[in-house]
Amino acid sequence: MRRAAKWAIALGTTAVVAGVSSVFALRSVREANLNPNAPLANVPGPQGAYTPISALQPVVPKNARIDHYTLTAESRTLTVGGHALQAMTFNGTAPGPLLVAHQGDVVKVTVHNRLSVPLTIHWHGIAVPGAEDGVPGVTQNPIPPGGSYTYEFQVNQPGTYWYHSHEASFEEVGLGLYGAFVVLPKRAVHPADRDYTLVLHEWPTASTAQTMMANLKAGNLGFSAKGESAGMGGMGMQQNGDMNGMGMMGAADGTGQGGNSASDIAHVLPGPPLQLNGFSPTANDWAALDEMAGMYDAFTVNQNASGTTLLPAKPGQLVRLRIVNSGNMTHLFTLVGAPFRVVALDGHDIANPGWIRGVLLPVGAAERYDIEFRVPKSGAAFLVCADPDTTAQRELRAAIGLPDAWSQFKETDAASLERAPWFDFTHYGSGRLPGEAVFRLHQAYQVRYNMKLTVGMSMNGMVYAINGKVFPNIPPIVVRKGDAVLVHIVNDSPYIHPMHLHGHDFQVLTRDGKPVSGSPIFLDTLDVFPGESYDIAFRADNPGLWMFHCHDLEHAAAGMDVMVQYAGIRDPYPMSEMSE
Repeated sequence: MRRAAKWAIALGTTAVVAGVSSVFALRSVREANLNPNAPLANVPGPQGAYTPISALQPVVPKNARIDHYTLTAESRTLTVGGHALQAMTFNGTAPGPLLVAHQGDVVKVTVHNRLSVPLTIHWHGIAVPGAEDGVPGVTQNPIPPGGSYTYEFQVNQPGTYWYHSHEASFEEVGLGLYGAFVVLPKRAVHPADRDYTLVLHEWPTASTAQTMMANLKAGNLGFSAKGESAGMGGMGMQQNGDMNGMGMMGAADGTGQGGNSASDIAHVLPGPPLQLNGFSPTANDWAALDEMAGMYDAFTVNQNASGTTLLPAKPGQLVRLRIVNSGNMTHLFTLVGAPFRVVALDGHDIANPGWIRGVLLPVGAAERYDIEFRVPKSGAAFLVCADPDTTAQRELRAAIGLPDAWSQFKETDAASLERAPWFDFTHYGSGRLPGEAVFRLHQAYQVRYNMKLTVGMSMNGMVYAINGKVFPNIPPIVVRKGDAVLVHIVNDSPYIHPMHLHGHDFQVLTRDGKPVSGSPIFLDTLDVFPGESYDIAFRADNPGLWMFHCHDLEHAAAGMDVMVQYAGIRDPYPMSEMSE
């Protein structure tokens, strides 16, 4: 059943968006160095030095193979789900062209902006140099209408990644500025006969699409699920450090009951009880899956909303499916007709993956799942969707096999799919890959950070908070090169938060207090369901200024962002240009 979003962001053009009062204290070993009123701190680097992030350029090895690509951003009318939609595209399509490189290649991408609004490109999951991350106001100035810009970086980690605009990204990604990026390994751990990339996307309803386009053209980069003009910069900040007026709100006593202003928070929405009994989907989880379904008319697989995508393969062939979720919703998938195994998550291979059948994969926003299977003798296997939304069930699916594959398809009983177990990556695979360095929960960490995710309501709409604050008033996580960093994440809200760290991958150490017992799992985006908690760890080995934010881009635009800042790295760009 299609259901409207439970809450809407409806911020008046003169509204001051407020943040949730502090309910969870920041605990960092360097807390004393932080400026509580800005997203970046004034912390010197080694020997007291400061380096502008613009200096963190790629080092191009001699004799390296250089791959050249051109992406032209332009408006196109696309027919999606039977509806004509004024979309933003790369090279005329959405998704944009599949970019394929080989491990060790140097990649040069020239972007031409033929839109009427600025844009940048973020290389999601790829550990690019600090200057190449594509965050306006942080790593570069936005590419203006009529302008061009060239990104350059080396791809050393093979895997499945994607690229997307990071300027007003809820609107620009939502309307088509995204594409997949595959880095092929020098030697494949799991070689396949067929290798396909499927990019999943949700397309806005006619009313929400019109509002998104109107906001972009007017420079009002916010969004209301009710179709109202928001007037809130997606992440744009005024020179005084406020996010278009977004400041702290809530009572000073930490109760979250606020003062007298219309922008003060009315209350923090209660989250479900913390999960303690392992990973098993709850009623809260199913409800959270359907949070945003009412905002979307169509769901596409590589721009196809017909539900009849066909990928050619012959019986007996080994197929690798690279599933990229470029939308904001978490989707449930399984393969019907053949056993399969999950060979990689977020571009990182899993050691000794086991074969599974009848298991649902919760593919979160911005996540990537690589699965592998053999086409059965019957001639086809089917990737099917088990979302609560029936439109998504019809449209998010694909057949892999012979030309007549869809003639064999039999609808899967929705009730039986809902009873199927969900994939648990914390107990999957075994051992580790050769040369893989891993963290331990109880080892020494130079930086420890507690991250509590909450949602609050003001009189003007909803805000999404980290440790009781909304961006840009969340103090940064300050690290130094070489630090081991441990982050404890708790989702004390009724919504799913896919938390993405720029410039690094991280290892998942625990879920709900229980250690990961299978293969080490490395991700760059972690889908945190209501009531879940995680411990994750990463090595500070890529100097820069990096966002750590929810990749439900509506949540990010309403405050759920924090910066990971290397000591001594400065931002030479105007922070007023900063955008999620």
